[in-house]
Amino acid sequence: MKLDRFYPRTLEPSNPPKLAYVLCAGIGKRLRPLTIRYPKALLPVGGRPMVFHVLDALCAVGVRRFLVNLHAHPAVLRRELRAYGRRHRVRFMFLYEKKLLDTGGALRNAAEHLIEPFWLVNCDFFPAGFSFAAMARAHAAKKAIVTLAIRPMSRGEPFTPVGLDRRGRIIRVSGVFGAGGRDHVFLGVHRIDPAALAHLSFKKIFPIFSGLYRNLFQTGRSIHAFVCRPAFTFDLGTLEGYYSANFEFIPP
Repeated sequence: MKLDRFYPRTLEPSNPPKLAYVLCAGIGKRLRPLTIRYPKALLPVGGRPMVFHVLDALCAVGVRRFLVNLHAHPAVLRRELRAYGRRHRVRFMFLYEKKLLDTGGALRNAAEHLIEPFWLVNCDFFPAGFSFAAMARAHAAKKAIVTLAIRPMSRGEPFTPVGLDRRGRIIRVSGVFGAGGRDHVFLGVHRIDPAALAHLSFKKIFPIFSGLYRNLFQTGRSIHAFVCRPAFTFDLGTLEGYYSANFEFIPP
């Protein structure tokens, strides 16, 4: 199977983000005992560390610089990511979190480096069948300041639903803000313009949905969505999802 099946390379507009912030600080509690002595981001899927799949997909659409937050097992993560950077001629900057800051706090901690459009991606997002290129085009077409990748939710799935309206905007995150809309699942991928960061909470530790997106929603700014159907929907943050992904995924 061709690599482009997994990491599409065609990208418009002609000036896509060259920067991505990949969140690798999680301790992988639900993946224990695998993560007791090894970082979650480096657990293999299809014979490669899960975060390498994310990095490969982002490199394929022109990202050349990466921010990475660290907490658990930082030394081994630094070593492996620096080696990846040498092989692929991309640069890494590491932000160590002595105490976990959550997704919103991680953004605030990195704000001085986020002065250009960027991707924000969870390290356990599995990009098989997902197109960063198509998401970038959708973001540009809507003149959005933030776009989140989501997929339709099936009945009985154990995820917090987000509500999508008919205009392609996220108008609800259950338990956080808003009402209405059709249920979807957030995939862990954000396309963010730096102007959005003016709405960040001033707290040190906070989740991104309550500390940024709720603020955007309450001030009338649109939170756009990129709706897709990725090839695989495993939750790599759980042992069941992780083992299922390794059983089902055959590398190209």
